Amino acid sequence: MEDLRAAVRAAGWNAVLEAVAGAHGLGAATHDPALAPWLVPGAAAHLGAVHQSLLADRVGSGSFYTPPALVDWVLDRVRLEQGDTVLDPACGTGNFLLAVVRRLGPAAVGRVHGVDLDPVAVAIARLLLRIEAPGTDPALVEHTVRVGDGLGEHPGAPYDVVLGNPPFGGRLRPRAPVPDGAPAAYTDTSAVFLQRALGLVRPGGHVAMVQPLSLLAARDAGPVRAAVARAGAVTDLWSSTTPVFPGTSVLTCVPVVWVGAAQERVRTSHGVDVALPVHEWGALHAPALGVPAVAPVVDGLLGDLGACTADFRDQYYGLVPHVRDGGPGAPLVTAGLVDPAHCRWGEAPTRFAKQDWEAPVVDLTSLRAEGTLDGWAAARLVPKVLVAPQGRVVEAVVDVEGAWLPSVPVVTVAVAPERLWHVLAVLLAPPVAALAAARYAGTALTATAIKLSARQVAALPLPADTAAWDVGAGLAQAAQSACPTDRPAALDALARAMCTAYDDHAALDWWLERAAHPGRRARPRAKRGVRPGP
Repeated sequence: MEDLRAAVRAAGWNAVLEAVAGAHGLGAATHDPALAPWLVPGAAAHLGAVHQSLLADRVGSGSFYTPPALVDWVLDRVRLEQGDTVLDPACGTGNFLLAVVRRLGPAAVGRVHGVDLDPVAVAIARLLLRIEAPGTDPALVEHTVRVGDGLGEHPGAPYDVVLGNPPFGGRLRPRAPVPDGAPAAYTDTSAVFLQRALGLVRPGGHVAMVQPLSLLAARDAGPVRAAVARAGAVTDLWSSTTPVFPGTSVLTCVPVVWVGAAQERVRTSHGVDVALPVHEWGALHAPALGVPAVAPVVDGLLGDLGACTADFRDQYYGLVPHVRDGGPGAPLVTAGLVDPAHCRWGEAPTRFAKQDWEAPVVDLTSLRAEGTLDGWAAARLVPKVLVAPQGRVVEAVVDVEGAWLPSVPVVTVAVAPERLWHVLAVLLAPPVAALAAARYAGTALTATAIKLSARQVAALPLPADTAAWDVGAGLAQAAQSACPTDRPAALDALARAMCTAYDDHAALDWWLERAAHPGRRARPRAKRGVRPGP
């Protein structure tokens, strides 16, 4: 049935393309007045948009029409010159290829190469190129723009420029021959295209591929970022704080890579030049989010003080039969109940396992009788700090008595009891929040949220001024003990003390504004927003 649908779709499009070609004198001669509208300048260019709108699963396939302004931004930065060869390995209906030909002239048609899995999209791209360059031999266009896998072989390599808007959303396909280290299994397909492109460009050439914003900081994209750093320099980065593709909430970016060049500061589309970080690149997008630049004086990492851990699907699903609403047991603290220096368990409803709860508790008697999670519960029922995985600031609270159980994906920081308040002070420090917001920009559910994994919590820096840190620890304890009306002032005092501890006050006002609006904090939905496990 699927093959039949594809055949019907192709036949319908072939009839349309033959008519448009005839109207432009590129096919069988025709004088049908009904085809005259296709001769209006720019009319044929709408074929691509129509094709996209008719795709049965446009979002699922990751196929989107690249806005002309973004195409122009890319072409302005890849240093196109006469005689350059250009490849778009996921060309769709040829948006980038047409723009290149318009810049370099009709003679460039034989030097622009495109590949796509969709034969209809390839047919549209070929026709649009022939309309753009009348007199072009159809055989030449059929040779340079072809149906195929953009992650496969490219006989025309190396090219001067590789660019495009590859499909988003898919996982790494094992058959893809990607050099320079294998990406992780959950790497987005678009990032794999970027890595593949690095090996298709001559030294001195350029690569520019539209990517999900998560490329900048996602753990699974780390090998791709490392491959870019080995191949050359990121010269420019375009990034957006709002979606540019209709029907999807995915935020996007475009890194421009100059292969073989030495790394210098990166020019961002938001008018700020930024040094390229070694590992995560979120700092390149931070100016777009208004995150203040900080340079705290630090000494050591939070992970030096104790273990930072997160639980996964075994704990998530294992707890489900043992959770009750109220009564004896250990309070189950979900991410949505963690505020800065305050746990709202019992004060606000929450969701767990697709259910609403007023005061969820884990029945420890049944849990221990079942036995599977007994050891896990014993390890978690200790004095600790609980950290929400996403928020407008880093949100954390101390469990002094060791009485709470964390719900996935809450992060647990287990340290010596005398250091609990020091850890909370670090997590609520404005310079730390600004560092995290910049370092991991693009990985959260919303553009302005800070998202942290257990590994990333462990990598947060400690202040060098230990005396000021001691003061901050005392203020952290006071903030958590304060009544609701007094807590804002207590958090203000804590934030100022920790800015002193890090010798950096640049993020103070930014932190205070974000921490003052709990209703605007980004919270992951129970189970859906953040998966229980990989």
